[in-house]
Amino acid sequence: MLRLRKATIPVLLLFAAICASNAHAHEFWLAPSSYTPSTDTRIAIRHTYGQHFKGDELPFVTEWHPRYIVLDQGRERKVRGFEGDLPAVRIKFDKPGLKVFGYFGAHEPHTFETRADFDKYAQKIGYEALARQHGTLGKPATGIVESYARNTKLLLGVGDATGTDRALGLPFELVAEQNPYMLSPGANLPVRLLLNGKPSAGMTITTFSAADPKNPTQTVTDAEGRAAISLPSRGAYLLNTVHMFDPAPDRKADWESLWASMTFAIR
Repeated sequence: MLRLRKATIPVLLLFAAICASNAHAHEFWLAPSSYTPSTDTRIAIRHTYGQHFKGDELPFVTEWHPRYIVLDQGRERKVRGFEGDLPAVRIKFDKPGLKVFGYFGAHEPHTFETRADFDKYAQKIGYEALARQHGTLGKPATGIVESYARNTKLLLGVGDATGTDRALGLPFELVAEQNPYMLSPGANLPVRLLLNGKPSAGMTITTFSAADPKNPTQTVTDAEGRAAISLPSRGAYLLNTVHMFDPAPDRKADWESLWASMTFAIR
């Protein structure tokens, strides 16, 4: 575990800020050293960004997450770490069950220098139609500012892994309606996508499998915000979706986006 002296932390935060900027257009997820640890086993949870379920680590930086909790035995508690730690978190649980982590990232600005840069990004995340409206809405052709925030969950199966996921009140949130650790390979996982606590319909959820990360699948949520996620094999999975919209005036940005992700494994 990397832990730096207090005097070195500002340098680390500068380095981390550069990494976070580079992570803007990529998925962000919580990657445990084991998805199915036994009780009283300390595991590492890496704050990871990248593509196709492969990526680099970010350190623990408190100001990046105004809310970071774990639901354990029906109780919420704050996830704690030390500034600059890599891996970001080390934690253990003395009782078995499904542990639900929720990470709500602070809003961060990102500037696209040109319209072409913005259009390329919008195409990547599936918002080509919205990008086509950019000019007609009177938005700038250069220096386009997006304010984005991460809403990230991890379902960790400790011991018998029994229990259920539930909404944690994140602004944009994936909720598993069955416990994935109780499912077998080949099953479908029913999930629900919520935006400010209400069903989010017509949203594309991309599913990455650690067994075949270069071939993700996509599912669109129905009118109730629900989707069935195919889980063909054992191993870890990452679900990811993005909501981009016209921001409130006080956001001081041209566009706003919320990113939701969830990681878990099939045993």
